[in-house]
Amino acid sequence: MSFSARVKKEIGQHGNHGRHCQIAELLALVLATGEVELKDGQVKVIMRPENVLIGDKLCYLMDKIFGKEVLTTRHSKYIEIANQDMADRLLQTVKLSDYVDYLEEDWLDEDELSEIERDDITYVSSRGVSLQNCHFPRQVIQKDCCKKAFIRGMFLATGSVNDPNKAYHFEIVVHNREMAETVKEVINSFSLDAKVVKRKKYYIVYLKEGSMIVDILNIMEAHISLMDMENIRILKDMRNDINRRVNCETANIKKTVNAARRQIEDIEYIEKTKGLKYLNDSLRQLAELRLEEPDANLSELGEMLNPPVSKSGVNHRLRKISNIAKVLRENNQI
Repeated sequence: MSFSARVKKEIGQHGNHGRHCQIAELLALVLATGEVELKDGQVKVIMRPENVLIGDKLCYLMDKIFGKEVLTTRHSKYIEIANQDMADRLLQTVKLSDYVDYLEEDWLDEDELSEIERDDITYVSSRGVSLQNCHFPRQVIQKDCCKKAFIRGMFLATGSVNDPNKAYHFEIVVHNREMAETVKEVINSFSLDAKVVKRKKYYIVYLKEGSMIVDILNIMEAHISLMDMENIRILKDMRNDINRRVNCETANIKKTVNAARRQIEDIEYIEKTKGLKYLNDSLRQLAELRLEEPDANLSELGEMLNPPVSKSGVNHRLRKISNIAKVLRENNQI
């Protein structure tokens, strides 16, 4: 099971919330999966959940909110509320009835083409209209707890989150920009920084930073998944820190080795052309020590000298030796 699926399974099992939060979560699921259809003068609601988990959550919430007053018919690929009064009851509860009243005044004939747009309303079939095009009923999500329930429902229906072992990415997919901006606004009300991007014909509300994804998991009350992600983040941070230290140490070792090689070449050149007695006592002592200890760093060389010399003092003497070797090479080329 993917990380995203585990998160959805966890939040899909939540149920001990107040009625107002249940309505907010139901609103999200109805918006994400629902459409309204007009048949024989009657309005019915069709919800097309992506999988059984979402379908179960829809049915659970409607049972909790309405008891047996709103009956649903569950088919293999959709959930239907065909009774006009029951459909009205559902839409009134989630504050979408005004939108349906508007649609009834300007409905498409059944023989018109599907997937067309008119007056900024997306008709998803010759009879059905996506509920995502409605004017969003903000009165349903006035409280923070209801906003959390709404985010939970939207993610459950149309969201995904990457495996944190691979990348940090959280997204919710909606059908139009107005709904995307609304979802972004709700998420950002919790001091996050969600953004919107268009991908083909959809709009994506997304978060990219690991810390923000941890926060959104907490908001959705996916606490087990949050702990799993935090453990992964800690391990990744430790690996990255170790890699940085190793890379830094490797670079320093390489730099030390290259510098020692150049110093030895300069000393050997002086020894070959003039002999080390050409150097004064302090430089000759360091040159001989460098030949004996090719792998030692500057601090170690300084401690081995008698009397000991600081790292900067050793570096200063080695530069003098290098300059002497440079002058000898130039003179030999004349």
